[in-house]
Amino acid sequence: MKHSLLIRLVACLLLGVLLSALCFSLSSCEIQPGERETTVFIATDIHLFSDNLLSEDNQRYTKDKFVSDGRIQEYDYQLMEALVEQVNAQIPEYLILTGDLTFNGERDSHLEVARLLSGVNPDTKVLVIPGNHDVYSINAVSVIKDKMEAVDSITAEDFREIYADFGYEDALYYDELSLSYIWELDDDKWALMLDTSLSRYNEENDYQIVGGGIEESTLAWLEEKLIYAKENGIDVISFSHHNLLVHNQLFEYNYTMRNSGEVLALFAEYEVKLNFSGHLHIQSIKNTQVDGTTIYDVSGGSLLDYGNRYGRLDIYDNCYSYESKPLPVSEKIREHSFEVFSTKYYYKTFLTYKTSLGAEDAERATRVLSEINAYYFDGSYEQIRSLVWKNRALIGLIERNTKDYDSSYVSSIINVERENQHSILIER
Repeated sequence: MKHSLLIRLVACLLLGVLLSALCFSLSSCEIQPGERETTVFIATDIHLFSDNLLSEDNQRYTKDKFVSDGRIQEYDYQLMEALVEQVNAQIPEYLILTGDLTFNGERDSHLEVARLLSGVNPDTKVLVIPGNHDVYSINAVSVIKDKMEAVDSITAEDFREIYADFGYEDALYYDELSLSYIWELDDDKWALMLDTSLSRYNEENDYQIVGGGIEESTLAWLEEKLIYAKENGIDVISFSHHNLLVHNQLFEYNYTMRNSGEVLALFAEYEVKLNFSGHLHIQSIKNTQVDGTTIYDVSGGSLLDYGNRYGRLDIYDNCYSYESKPLPVSEKIREHSFEVFSTKYYYKTFLTYKTSLGAEDAERATRVLSEINAYYFDGSYEQIRSLVWKNRALIGLIERNTKDYDSSYVSSIINVERENQHSILIER
């Protein structure tokens, strides 16, 4: 009898542990969304290059040859138009773009982005912030008849004027010394639109500054507004171009805000739990604990990179629910996007393994790594784990022939965590 009772007690304890683990992995066990209040669509790194700056008869300088990072630049208009169509089909309350709206800050490219955004249904409010490519660029060019020439970029004042209808007019508060502002989503919610670009220093440094952060004057402005928000029961959701958290240790410099620690301290003190960023072109969700507050940074992939994703944030009266979604584009574009992204990585990597593995094994290894890399940037970690399992012998070969494997980029894309990179559900 005692033995039977002990078995039942152990069984109950094990069941409890299993149920707890299940509920921990499925946030729906912990949080049941209440009443939906606001929906926000989020996209980033559109990098549109105006067709007016490019000759149709160019042979050397065509959009598909402009970049080496896997973007399908030749589809920039189509993807932007697809985003607008998706917004107009669902009519969320807001569409927010977190910077790098243009290829390299060309005035005409900005005018084209504003023109395309004017096609969004008036029932959806569009809000934008700049990225490191958008203002004071020293790399703005046109290519007419295969001749590349410098063209005007824009200043911060120009940005405010061009995007007056998209956040820079009628905002609740403005920071006078940057392009940061606060938009009142409704009576108890603010969108904190942070300008993290340091591009205004491009000319004096004589190079295009990639990294970003928030300067002291803007931090002071930010704290003043966060104090008011906390005292008045206002939830604040933050949006920036540069990442708030490190999404890959090898890409911390130039991608994470240079003074992210100061920003995190402010967010923890004033209970800002959620930031949306771009810049790294990766679909990734990270979180950290600061003084007992869990803060999330959701990095969105570039609209032009494989996955071609945007995000949907549903704000309920008790929680935030986020999900990244691929744009409904043609299978031709999706396949081409995957091919371009993986091929760019292939040619960068093949020679690394050719000497140690020989041409045949190097080709096999690099093909697998190219697919893994595309899935890594798309945040599709399940596909990575599946590929690693199916090719485990080859992965072992790669591990043994990768210099300093444990600290290498290759290791970081193979050994991915199990956390979902496409959705979160957290309490408000």
